[in-house]
Amino acid sequence: MGAGPRGSYLHDGEKTYAIVDSLGGGWRGPVTGWYWYTSSSDKIPRMNTSNAPCKTPEEAKEQAKEFVVKHLESK
Repeated sequence: MGAGPRGSYLHDGEKTYAIVDSLGGGWRGPVTGWYWYTSSSDKIPRMNTSNAPCKTPEEAKEQAKEFVVKHLESK
């Protein structure tokens, strides 16, 4: 067993806003879904979707992007 599938980062080249990662994979067992999370910042509230994972990394990326854009536009 090795590492699981790689996640991805939602960033603007300077700041990372959200991270997409797999639930499971590698030594953690089979991949059971994909989730995303943010760290609280001055514009983006803390969020972790591991309790409601997406089926694909693309779906998780889209959810993360919508969340981040919504909060960046509202500030």
